[in-house]
Amino acid sequence: MTAVVSPLESRRAPRRIRSIATLLAVTTLLEFALGTALLVAPKWAAHGLTGAPHTSDEMAAVLRLAGGAVLAIGLCCGLGLLSESGSSRGRPLDLVPGLVVYYGCAVAILADAIMRRVQAPLLWPAMLVHAALLVWCVVCLASERTVRR
Repeated sequence: MTAVVSPLESRRAPRRIRSIATLLAVTTLLEFALGTALLVAPKWAAHGLTGAPHTSDEMAAVLRLAGGAVLAIGLCCGLGLLSESGSSRGRPLDLVPGLVVYYGCAVAILADAIMRRVQAPLLWPAMLVHAALLVWCVVCLASERTVRR
């Protein structure tokens, strides 16, 4: 099926694609860094993120599992970035709704920890980074909706 594209849509598409590509590149780098830290040094990562002086071996195992999940998100975003050379409505945008759910949950969990007065050195920076990425994802989805109209 052939799509009819107006001149306005064709001018917006490259900027939208670049925005999604940049979002996926940033997400890939951040999630790979966090996932690697959680896999390689879960006790250090827990201390940095939560301020907990000691982490049990059980918690280290759970953190390693979380690291694997975060690495999977990074890998999916990296693969989406590589597949972006397709059509303007290709696979990379399909990843963004999943990222909205992930970042929304992360912001809610981190905000809850902040409201409970958890003392951790990287809690506020983590919250701000996840909130910024959440807003970026929503903007990408909103721009896609205006392009399709």
